[in-house]
Amino acid sequence: MMDLKEWSSSSEELNVNRKCCADCKTTKTPLWRGGPAGPKTLCNACGIRYRKRRACWRKGELKKQKQKQKQRWKMLGEEEQAA
Repeated sequence: MMDLKEWSSSSEELNVNRKCCADCKTTKTPLWRGGPAGPKTLCNACGIRYRKRRACWRKGELKKQKQKQKQRWKMLGEEEQAA
């Protein structure tokens, strides 16, 4: 029979090995997703939210890059016309 000390230490070991979401700290999810802390660190819901936020951020960055490219092409075009 297991005494109380052995039982508490084994339950502590289970808690240490239990995976939890890096964002909301949940322990139950149908799928673990990758996040900023690495693969399989976010629960399903937080992983979807993270991916959507990241996609919006990337779209904004791409728009900025395209604007910069257009400005460069305009400057090059003006230089060619001046020459």
